[in-house]
Parts: sequence; C-alpha cells; structure tokens
Amino acid sequence: MKRLDVYLPDELDKKFREVVMKMYGNRRGALSIAVEQAIRDWIKKVESKEE
Repeated sequence: MKRLDVYLPDELDKKFREVVMKMYGNRRGALSIAVEQAIRDWIKKVESKEE
C-alpha cells in the first residue's frame, strides 16, 4: 500500500470531511476509503471519455 500526500483548498477539505462523516461516521480509515473510491471513480470517468 502506498501513501499519497495531497494539498486541498480548506473549503474542499472541510466539505469532503463532512460528507465522509455522514457516509462512514467517525470510524478509522473512513477518509482513506472515501479517497480511494473518489480516485477509482475519477479514473473510470477519464477512461470512459477516452473511448
């Protein structure tokens, strides 16, 4: 497993954390789960445009 450090605007970080909390609660690893899903969704979106 790799570590990825990213920088986000404060408002985007705040909104993302709010949505993650609503979906997954305060459980350990919730942010990682949500980021992984967001990246997978983005890849699918980009790849579907290439076809």
